[in-house]
Amino acid sequence: MSDTTQANGAQDADAVASGEAGSDGTREAAAVAQAAAAGAGNVLSEAEAAALLEATGAGGIRPYDMCAHRINRMSLPNLEYVARGFALRATSALGALLDREVTVRFEALDRRKKADLLAALPNPAPLAVLRLAPLPELGLLTLDPKLLLALLDGFFGGTGKVSADPMAAASGAAQRFFGVLLKRLTAEFNAAWAPVSAVQMEVMKQEHDARFIQLGAADDAFLLVRFIAEFGGTTGSFDWLLSEAQLAPIREILAADGSAQRSREQPSWAPTLAQALQGAQVEMRAVLRSAEISLRELVMLAPGDVIPIEAPEQAVLMAEDVPLYHGRFGVSQGHNALKILHGAST
Repeated sequence: MSDTTQANGAQDADAVASGEAGSDGTREAAAVAQAAAAGAGNVLSEAEAAALLEATGAGGIRPYDMCAHRINRMSLPNLEYVARGFALRATSALGALLDREVTVRFEALDRRKKADLLAALPNPAPLAVLRLAPLPELGLLTLDPKLLLALLDGFFGGTGKVSADPMAAASGAAQRFFGVLLKRLTAEFNAAWAPVSAVQMEVMKQEHDARFIQLGAADDAFLLVRFIAEFGGTTGSFDWLLSEAQLAPIREILAADGSAQRSREQPSWAPTLAQALQGAQVEMRAVLRSAEISLRELVMLAPGDVIPIEAPEQAVLMAEDVPLYHGRFGVSQGHNALKILHGAST
């Protein structure tokens, strides 16, 4: 764009800004055009500047929400895959521990600063510092205090009633029960990670006050993996807090498309099962004959009474209640025996 063109564009913009255009929409468009003509240089052509000046009325300007198109930096399909698998396993493990129905579901994956995460924790709160071998750094597992107290009540046979005392989550009984939960969840955590990475969770220590937790600098970025658990009418969250530095060695694996997850080759179990079945012990029984008598006759029976039956032509050989073969009853080498004639289905 020549200097003459830039000057003309600036004069046109000055004229519009001084009052040649009447509407507010035109004034705003003119201001944009003036700024573009003055500072954009060779960015805008004459046609583009003219198009801006032709915008009239409020309908010519549309608001643009810069937050509506955020860049997704949390695209970690395999981490979500691990989290959903853990939720299913935790549901089963907690249900078996309490002998009651417990529901756990994966809720969300988010990214926050460590200082913001720790500041949002209640005090006291059940906290566990985690080491994920062989990954560097440390992570954190947090549990909603009211959820811990509900599970504790259910563990001792209650209905899931939550104590009104806010310090109850820091009691010795609550902390010991939290340790029991961690042992159960550790096995499920490792099993959920197994298809993606050989990560082994180790609980370094338990705390109930976030001020005693040392996990890097305040501005360090952490991934928040949130789960929601329901028990006895109480709903609460528990979270994995995993630093980005901790997951850096396996981030490419976590960011891989979960649908492309390669299935592990499994050896065929058919030969092993077939061989084991050949040596399985099966209890058999033969129904020789059945007789029907009235209840009156049954209650009047005494030792020595005889219920007459006729010798059967064939008997049915059964495993449990499943008929397998028809045969003829007899004696072989001094033992009662059954000679197989044909299968039960023929």
